[in-house]
Order: sequence, then structure tokens, then C-alpha cells
Amino acid sequence: MFDTITPILQKGSRIYYINNKNNFDHLRLFLAIGVFFYHTFELTQNNAFSYFNTYIGTWVVHSFFIISGFLIFMSYERSSSLKSYFEKRLRRIAPAYIIVIFMSFIFLSFFSTLPAKEYFSSMQSWQYLFSNLSTFNFLQPMLPGVFSHHHYSVVNGALWTIKIELMFYLSVPFIVYLYRYFGKTKTLVIIFSLSALYYLVLDHFSIYYQQPVFAVLQRQLPGQMMFFSAGALLYYHHQSFMKYKHLFFLLAIAMMFTGKYYFFYPLYTVSLSIVVIYIATAVPYLGHIAKYGDLSYGIYIWHFPLIQVFISLHFFDASPWIAFASLSILILFLAWLSWHFIEKPFLSKKSHYVQEDRATL
Repeated sequence: MFDTITPILQKGSRIYYINNKNNFDHLRLFLAIGVFFYHTFELTQNNAFSYFNTYIGTWVVHSFFIISGFLIFMSYERSSSLKSYFEKRLRRIAPAYIIVIFMSFIFLSFFSTLPAKEYFSSMQSWQYLFSNLSTFNFLQPMLPGVFSHHHYSVVNGALWTIKIELMFYLSVPFIVYLYRYFGKTKTLVIIFSLSALYYLVLDHFSIYYQQPVFAVLQRQLPGQMMFFSAGALLYYHHQSFMKYKHLFFLLAIAMMFTGKYYFFYPLYTVSLSIVVIYIATAVPYLGHIAKYGDLSYGIYIWHFPLIQVFISLHFFDASPWIAFASLSILILFLAWLSWHFIEKPFLSKKSHYVQEDRATL
């Protein structure tokens, strides 16, 4: 999800290179900031932030899954072994994720209405720690006495996608295994179709039975495979995509703005995928934005509990925009620290970022 490497495409015995001066870093940073904006409004319920449209959270997360499909299949194809592939994925995502869980567990004890002794001896505290470390965040998303009077008492609601990402990682070798029977394109189209069917059926159940459980199930892995497989298809067919990139982009924009995708959701998935990969690989290079660090992952995993802390301290009550500006600076600083002292030290020596730093030096 958050690992940019020099893309390579293979077709038979020929090798096709995509320009390594792509805009994936820019796009992911923009998307991470978009999630931060969205959650600021959702958590504060402050009308000052009503500009942060509620639709942002949906298409931003979907865009992340599309990028994952493109980059993770590329990472798998470039890996020397299955062990190497999983090691790269875990090195990139696990260290900072584990730290944010432990830091939340310890630091938020100061914001609990319970005494410290009762807080750390509470079964709910330890359930939070173990369920979140295992990425099953939904089992215990809250800490005892923490943020209990907020609109949402969840400690870090952004982490639900990490579970989906890990499942994506695990699914790739099995998907690639199916290539030998159905071929790349057919396999991914079948997965896309089954995922879309799952999503639409659950959507129907949610509307017909008016039960929230169907909406929860709808956004789990089978439903998100649409976006992941669409990104993978654009990876494997990137040569063809680039030949007609402008035409594809214009058609995708037309499909998105007609509003018809509300009745045919897979059309939205296809059009969003085209737009995302077009911006990442077809738009002229916007520069090396990550030269001071890849902040997107840090922003993504740290922003939610920090917003909750600011709410708990009533910083948004008097001057919401001053609080928002202060919060933004703090999140960027923590993301910078997270990158340089947690994320980057765990990366492989062959990592894109490590190699770029050596080249710069």
C-alpha cells in the first residue's frame, strides 16, 4: 500500500519498463491527507469543517486499494522468492503499526476516566491491545474510559484497512497460482466480478432488511477485492493503457460525473481505477516529494487518535481552525519522526527509498 518501487512489466520473454519518475508518492500523500480531513469533520462534527465532504473518506480508501493492487503485484513479480515478498511487505507495514498500538495503549491511559491501576488491569484494555495487534480491530476498538463522551469513542478507526491490506498480501500468491489455469487477465476479471457481485448482494440486503451488519460485511475483503484486482489489471496491461491513456481518462471522468455508477457500482470502480493510475503514471512527473521522507503511512496511522486527543482537550471549541492548523503541524511532525526512526530503519537495503538515499549521498 505504501511502498513505491521502480515498476516493471513482463510479457513473455520481453520486459517493459514504466518510467520510475511516477507520482505514486504524491498521490498517496494527498490521499492520506484526505483521510485526515475527512476524519476531522467526522470526529469533531464541527460545522467549520463541513467542507471536508463525507464522500472523501470512501473514494480515498478505495484509491489506496487500487494503488495496492498495482504496486503489490509489481512487488510480488519483482521478488526473488515468496519469503522475500512477505518480508518486504511486513517490513514496510508492521513496525509503525505495532508502535502506534502500544503508544495509544500507554499514552491514552492519561485520558481515561479510570485510575491508572484500574485502567491497566481492565480486561478491555488488554483486549484492545491483543485484538489490534492481530489487526482484528473491530473486536475491541475502544479503551476503557477513553473518549467515552465523544461522538465516536473508537481509538483509531483508520486501522480497519490494515487488516484488508494484509489479506491482500496473503491473497496474491494464491491469485498468481490461478494464472496457470485461467491466465492473468481472466483470473483477475473473475475475482473482480465475484467481488462486485458480493458487494451488490450485500448492498441489497442492507437496504431491504435495514440491518447495519450487512453494511459492515459489505466493506470487508470480498467487497474490496474489486479495487485491488482493478489495480492489478492496470498493472499487467499498463502498456496498452498508456497507448490510449487520454481516451481512457476522459471516458473515466465521464462515467464518474454522470452519476450512473450509483446504480452500477462496478462502473465506479473501473473509472476510479483509471483516474488513479492515470494520475500516478501518465501525468508529467511532479518531482521527488518523498526526498525528506514518505509521510503518507505515518499520517494515515497516527492522525485518528491525535484528533481524538484534541477533541478531549477541547481545542476545537474556541478556535477550530487554529486547532486544525496546530493538529496538522503535529501530525506532519509525527509522520516525519515515524518515517525516519521507525519505518525506514526496518526497510530492506534493496528498498526504493534506501537506494535513493544512497544515490543522493
